[in-house]
Amino acid sequence: MSKSITDKRGGKMETKDVGLAALMTLSSLVLTNSWLSRFGDSDPVIVLSAMILAGSLAAMILLLNMRLIKLEEIVNAKERSIRINIKGVEENLDKKMEAIAQNTRNTIGEFSKRIYR
Repeated sequence: MSKSITDKRGGKMETKDVGLAALMTLSSLVLTNSWLSRFGDSDPVIVLSAMILAGSLAAMILLLNMRLIKLEEIVNAKERSIRINIKGVEENLDKKMEAIAQNTRNTIGEFSKRIYR
């Protein structure tokens, strides 16, 4: 089981996701620096910008993942609630149908007694 980090709004991020986001940011630094070094001196502004771009993309993906997890939990909770409500309605309907069936049997029994008299 992987550990999770909880943010202040109750969302959970797994530590592997945070680690991968950090790796993504670090790899953008190395990639941009080595790529620009092939053409001469690398510009630190470009390297920093690429690192910020990769970091913000990683953060956006993590936030989207947290939102999807929250939505999944909400949908599951509503599904359980609906399932419980349907079960209650089903039981109530069964009781009413049984009462109607019993009333119908009694009425048919009374008619049968009257016909045989």
